Amino acid sequence: MRVKFFIAKVLSFVPDKLFSIIKYSLYHKKIPNLNGSSFSEKLLSKKCGLMGSEEKQLRETVTDRLLVRDFVEKTTSGVDLIPLLWSGKVFTKKVWDGLPECFVIKARHGSQMVKIVDKNKCQFNEVYNATEEWKKTDYYLLGREWVYKNTPRELVVEEFISFNSDVPPDYKFFCLNGKVELVQIDLERFKDHKRNLYSRDFEQLDVKLIYPSGEPTKKPRLFESALGIAEKLSQEFDFIRVDLYILDEKIYFGELTNFPENGLGAFEPQSYDQALGAKMRSNNA
Repeated sequence: MRVKFFIAKVLSFVPDKLFSIIKYSLYHKKIPNLNGSSFSEKLLSKKCGLMGSEEKQLRETVTDRLLVRDFVEKTTSGVDLIPLLWSGKVFTKKVWDGLPECFVIKARHGSQMVKIVDKNKCQFNEVYNATEEWKKTDYYLLGREWVYKNTPRELVVEEFISFNSDVPPDYKFFCLNGKVELVQIDLERFKDHKRNLYSRDFEQLDVKLIYPSGEPTKKPRLFESALGIAEKLSQEFDFIRVDLYILDEKIYFGELTNFPENGLGAFEPQSYDQALGAKMRSNNA
């Protein structure tokens, strides 16, 4: 990761739009058309900031791990927010002492800066040092996702939600114009990452997105409720990915994602990229 950030700093002189187009070309192996009809091209146009000021402000708000909680509470019911245990600028020993044995600490200003903490397995200094590194990190510069540029470099701590003594499966709902069109399920993402893709009717698709498919997943009892929640949360967007944790009796909110895989994830087969894009009508069209 440090090497990636070093390279990002070296290339900081390259304009965001040009940087994103070049990276897209390398990952998707084609030169994009910002007015193109595929899903990845439409996502790229948004990553290049081709939208109105109100939409930009909304996308910045829902990216912030703290501010998005208010958005969720105002937008829908039936979904639980993972209890917030603490938020602030500096993770001190006093804060550590006041937290339970297990918790999850995250940075507000970027993805991948997340740590599941078990006090029986790690020490305060280890967690503190990690959070200090996070705060030094300009996550926006790494992938030029402008939604992170103005987010405060602060921390949030949430309760650890277990699922059969493990991390719960992560359900990611791709919502296009307020309707779920694709469901991504990530399995064992901290061990041997697998990824299954499903239709809104929970039919497994013969489509791959970066990771290999895993064993078929049983449809959760609360899947239809989660689908409705995702669609309510997505009503103001032409595209947003709604991430939820579906447990036996509860649905927990995870996050709202503007640019999945930084817009660089290529579907296999490529024809699915076109098919998904055909279902997306841009708010700026």
